[in-house]
Amino acid sequence: MNINGLTEDFVRAAAPNTAAFANAQKISRTGGFLSLRRTADDLLIFGECKGSGKTPYAVSVDFADGEAVSRCSCPSRQFPCKHCLALMLEYTAGKPFAEAELPADIAEKREKREKRAEKAAKPAAPKKPNAAAAAKKLRVQREGLARAEQFAEDILTRGVTAVTPAACAQYRELAKQLGDYYLPEPQSIMYEIIEAAAALSEKPADSETGQIIALCVRLAASVRKCRAYIEEKLESGDVLPEDSVLYEAMGGVWKLTQLQELGLTAEHVSLMQLSFFVQDRPQRQTLTDLAYWLDLQSGQIVCTENIRPYKALKHIAAQDSTADVLEIPLLCRYPGGLNPRVRWESAEQRPAETADFRQAYALRAKSIAEGVKAAKNELKNTLGQTEAALLLPFDAVRRTDTGDLLLCCGGESVAAEMHPDQPHAIDTLRVLAGTLHGGAMFGTVCWARERSAMVFRPLSVLTEHERIIL
Repeated sequence: MNINGLTEDFVRAAAPNTAAFANAQKISRTGGFLSLRRTADDLLIFGECKGSGKTPYAVSVDFADGEAVSRCSCPSRQFPCKHCLALMLEYTAGKPFAEAELPADIAEKREKREKRAEKAAKPAAPKKPNAAAAAKKLRVQREGLARAEQFAEDILTRGVTAVTPAACAQYRELAKQLGDYYLPEPQSIMYEIIEAAAALSEKPADSETGQIIALCVRLAASVRKCRAYIEEKLESGDVLPEDSVLYEAMGGVWKLTQLQELGLTAEHVSLMQLSFFVQDRPQRQTLTDLAYWLDLQSGQIVCTENIRPYKALKHIAAQDSTADVLEIPLLCRYPGGLNPRVRWESAEQRPAETADFRQAYALRAKSIAEGVKAAKNELKNTLGQTEAALLLPFDAVRRTDTGDLLLCCGGESVAAEMHPDQPHAIDTLRVLAGTLHGGAMFGTVCWARERSAMVFRPLSVLTEHERIIL
């Protein structure tokens, strides 16, 4: 835009309020300007306007950047001020503007504005990793691990049934202190143990005590692996982040640039959402929007987590489910196993087509046994997830004599049970069981302590034509 594009409507819209526009009209109507000038390129109008003092105000409107940049020497805090508005009204009224050279002060201001724009457009240099700070943090974490280890030993030495309310209060304080040692994963396990111990009935069942013992074993394994990780990094001197789940378990926060530097990326990825739900974790004081996605190229099932602490629910937007396919130019993968967490900066959505459902259906596990075996291998990692997400084939859903559901395929079967975060899904499956005659079922596989067997927690059904959320 240049000065030839000026109209009264433009000036009216630029005014901060109606009073400013009315005052500008008065200045123009009463001949307030002592001089009116413009540059030959039609990018600047400027002049002198009478003010309340002896010295007139220097007024200009500059279009060099394609927009109206107003400048005035008056003390007004309004922008643009009435004098700049009046100058533009003078031009729209057709008054004569003498051609003049670009004033030196305007040329200098343009140059400064260009430099600021260049500086803002220039990407900031990435911060160099601070190896000394990383090493110091590792040593602090090592101290914290000793406290977590002592906690687990104390629980097992006392016996889980002998943990009193007073002891739980002391343990909560200890778990709280672990936050000072940058150990979020051991800390969260400690909170789970404490809450489970506090909720024990007078005559606890084996399942109650078994849960606490399993958590203590998980905590001990976490401490052992984290300590070995720390010692190895401190001894080698390579203390910076690497492709390891332990980095995040010990309080590390991955940046997208770090994931890209480690090569944990994939280009042109198509994702189809298989399930979405919200996890409420009182022990961690968080809500997590958890979604599972199928990579339509590789067949890998990945997840996204939008963690919203209770204290920050007003400030972190909740996510929602989608039936569309996401086309992602650059996908970043966090270190992980069977179902790694992923993240992206931009994506395009498009409706899922029949070809997408057929492709997704073709990526199911070859058999129930193959899928469960993959889950077993994943769950052996004590620092990994406590359940593995799979897309299993089935040809029928059958009821047992006890009313349980079995997912069956080619003579193989796996028991289906309720998912704690989606309790209604199993009920929906009971209703649909007689109408389902084959397809792929998405859900999670975990170890059921009461059954002493692997079980399947269904979440959705996938056919060659549609996705059914349970």
